Amino acid sequence: MNRLFRTFFIFLLLLSTRSGFATTFDSPNEIKDSSHFAERRAFNKNLAGLQALSSTPNQAIRQPIADFDQLYANAHNAQEELGNMLSQLNAQQQYELQLPGIKSYERAAQKVATKFDGDASRITDLARATIVADDIHSVMMAFESLSEQAKIVQVKNRFAAPKASGYRDLNLLVQLPKTDMIAEVQLHLKAIAEIKSGDEHLVYEAVQAIETAAKQQNRALNDIELAKITQLRQSSHKLYHKAWLYYKRIDGANLIEAAA
Repeated sequence: MNRLFRTFFIFLLLLSTRSGFATTFDSPNEIKDSSHFAERRAFNKNLAGLQALSSTPNQAIRQPIADFDQLYANAHNAQEELGNMLSQLNAQQQYELQLPGIKSYERAAQKVATKFDGDASRITDLARATIVADDIHSVMMAFESLSEQAKIVQVKNRFAAPKASGYRDLNLLVQLPKTDMIAEVQLHLKAIAEIKSGDEHLVYEAVQAIETAAKQQNRALNDIELAKITQLRQSSHKLYHKAWLYYKRIDGANLIEAAA
């Protein structure tokens, strides 16, 4: 009986180890090229697959250029390359693409000076874009397509580990194949993106107004103000939670339909 129990225990251990390996996201050093990455990353295009995408460890991702002026000049070509890449992706499946253009010279220079101690190679969001999808399946399709066309060097999976506010997205840094530049791509779910740009932005402005008033009066926030800020943030969290439950229900219904 003990021998049978040990055999069963070892089987379960091996099975769990194999499962854990299958859902581990390759670190940037392990990603040799996008085609190899795509072959190794077989994942389900549903909620389970999305939540299984591991965030990569925090590390200093660097641009191939250290000189700020040269890097900024190349950012225009990188933004064009990113836009063309995402337009091809959008031809396969309809998304809402947001291409705001490169960060302004002044804001970029300030960020390099204050956040990166003058090291221009560490700014990775000069070229950037946002993809807004209607459902989890579409988010996973976009992620798969990006991994096939460019090298993903960093992942922040806030769908698996949301912010304290309840906000969720998939934030990627990708290395573009032609310009070799690092660009930022955010993958959003539509209802969550709408809350971020709408109701949560109003909450942010209201909280800022309360905090600014206290700062101008050179005093700490009083109990009434703290309670108001807590109430505002809780309302924002509830909206995000409700939107996320909506997408989870859709995903569950799709699984049931596929199994029928």
